[in-house]
Amino acid sequence: MIRVLIAGVGRMGFAHAKAAATFPDVEICGLVARNFEKWPHVTAEFPNARLYNDYKAALAEEKPDAVIISSYTDTHALYSSLAMEAGADVFVEKPLGLTRREAGYTIAKARETGKKLVVGLILRHDAIWKKFIELARAQVPPITFTANCNQHSTGEEWQLHQDILDAGLSPLVDCGIHYIDVMNQMCDAEVTDIDTVGERQFDDIPTINNTKMTMKFSDGSIFNFESGFGPKIDPNNKPIRRIESKSGVITINENNTINNNGYIIRFSDQEYDKSILEQQKYFFTAIKEDINLEGHWISVALCHAMAFVAEEDMKII
Repeated sequence: MIRVLIAGVGRMGFAHAKAAATFPDVEICGLVARNFEKWPHVTAEFPNARLYNDYKAALAEEKPDAVIISSYTDTHALYSSLAMEAGADVFVEKPLGLTRREAGYTIAKARETGKKLVVGLILRHDAIWKKFIELARAQVPPITFTANCNQHSTGEEWQLHQDILDAGLSPLVDCGIHYIDVMNQMCDAEVTDIDTVGERQFDDIPTINNTKMTMKFSDGSIFNFESGFGPKIDPNNKPIRRIESKSGVITINENNTINNNGYIIRFSDQEYDKSILEQQKYFFTAIKEDINLEGHWISVALCHAMAFVAEEDMKII
């Protein structure tokens, strides 16, 4: 039986916990949150799990075999390292840290301790995105990949976005890591130039909340990415997931379809939920079969480094 501690029980933490609990040899032994009054549905789902407000105390008392971390972004590197030092394998949501140094240190800690460290790059486990990448790789370079992740938010959702911004991360890093990782899977070339522009739309928030980036590659490929958080982001801004090449245009559409030059490929409405389950399957399989995760860590390090460099070089308008 793999005893699992859940650190952070919000939307993603709860989803990961439910997915993990579907495996017959996994037990959710404890939950960590700052205020459990906000999460009655979570505690009801796991009535046998002990509740903790202190992460270090939870590690010491539960001595879990594994920890799933979906807490605030500024805790990811620390919580992951503490868990591995305590002898637990770790699944942690992206970003792995607030800086390249934090991300690199955490990966080094996994190598040092010999523990499994899986970072939540969920698009790697989504059937729609896997097909999209497969189709992109079938194109003759160069390709142009255009994506956005603009999130108009108010109320509680805006507060969650402010928490990310307060931690020092722009949407370019928080969201962009996913799409940079996708581009890295589509394109084998080296980055030759990064041009990033950021806009601070709120005087009382020090971090840029609206970003645009163009990344150029040695084979002529281009990655265009736009991401923003907050009430000033246009609520009518539609998601874009588009590949252009000499062979035509491939898009992911909102109705769970891919349009490949007019040929429609349909996917289940449950693909996102399946991808969460697939992530946890990947994590527990790595533990049980002692899979070498060096390739995963290299991919994680690369997409994090590219995102942080783009953020550091951002021009403010």
